[in-house]
Amino acid sequence: MAYIKCPVCNKDVDKTKYEDMLRQEINKGIKPLIKKNENVYNVNESTNVYADIDTVTKLDQDAIDFGFSRKAKDGTVIPIRNAFISAIMLNYYDEFNLEKEQKTNVIKNTLKHYLPLLTDASVNALSPFIVGEIDTSIGKKIKNKKKIIKVKQTRENEYIYSDIKNEYSLNNSFSSVSDFFYSMFKSYLGHPQYIREQIIFKKKFKAIKKYIQNGNTILIKYKADKNYTNFYPYKLVHSPEENHNYVLGVVKTEDKHNPGQIITLCISYRLDNIGNIIKLSKDPIQITEEQQQALEESILYCPSSAQQKPGEHTIVALTENGVSLLEIIYTFKPTYIDKIDQIGEYSIYKVCGSSFQIHNYFKRFGADAIILNDEKFSETQQKMANKIIENYRSIRKDLENKYNQ
Repeated sequence: MAYIKCPVCNKDVDKTKYEDMLRQEINKGIKPLIKKNENVYNVNESTNVYADIDTVTKLDQDAIDFGFSRKAKDGTVIPIRNAFISAIMLNYYDEFNLEKEQKTNVIKNTLKHYLPLLTDASVNALSPFIVGEIDTSIGKKIKNKKKIIKVKQTRENEYIYSDIKNEYSLNNSFSSVSDFFYSMFKSYLGHPQYIREQIIFKKKFKAIKKYIQNGNTILIKYKADKNYTNFYPYKLVHSPEENHNYVLGVVKTEDKHNPGQIITLCISYRLDNIGNIIKLSKDPIQITEEQQQALEESILYCPSSAQQKPGEHTIVALTENGVSLLEIIYTFKPTYIDKIDQIGEYSIYKVCGSSFQIHNYFKRFGADAIILNDEKFSETQQKMANKIIENYRSIRKDLENKYNQ
């Protein structure tokens, strides 16, 4: 029989009996968290979530970026915060709970390792409480939580709202429902923008992903289009320069140059601009090997704009100022820009990717960029320049006449 020295009376006591007694004393004060179910719907139910300015600003910007917005009379874009917060609840709550569960399991393993006398019941009771306290203490350390986000219970988010209130407020694993929401918002914002976009449009993202895996042709509405477009989705990728998700594929459409003739074109659709209703098409599109290669190159060079053929590229001459603009203008910037020559003051570059995207990018360079291998584009730019000069002369002459009267 093994004995140990009692720390209280300093006598030798049976080790097994002492551990049993100690185990009872340690665990008797730990009560399991009580889960209550009070799912009562109240259309006026709401929670004030106290947050810092940075968190509120980022949430509002995401709302605008992902289309949860409206225009005021003065043209200002205003986020529709209630709808966007509800979208986070509906699409991120399960994932956030999974993160909480993973944290809880780490706490459980730590408690079992360092406090072996704790029973499983005590470990299960303490773990979620510790996780909640950690998140709550982190939130309390953030200063200037002076903004209020009003989270409203709706018929769409009713069950999630009630679950949050019951699981995390009534069982005291968080100090308040407000702290839980704040923790969820911070966790959501901790993801890259393209992942946040996938979260907000989770149902749409998963549906398109499944159609791609099955090789289906689908019917979609894009932006404000009233009619469905027959579309073969090839790949779902994100654009590094924009941090948005794009679906690249092939559409069946009428040839603008030959009315009545139907052709297929490579195209890139931004995920958030695709309508929520997606149908399976009865008119399948057969993608060609050339189109597949063109789309693969589009993914490599710039997913936001699809090439129509493999090897698509543009030769552009840049002034010294034009070269410096490459480091300033980032939106829709091609990823492959290689200097191939120097002719006098002009640096000559080969730019790979969609001609449409490349031309739109270099339009912003004005006179500091000249496209060399596209006669049609050069003609368009010259016409535009001549129109600007003509308008300038006309307006100037008119203003001078009025001024001199």
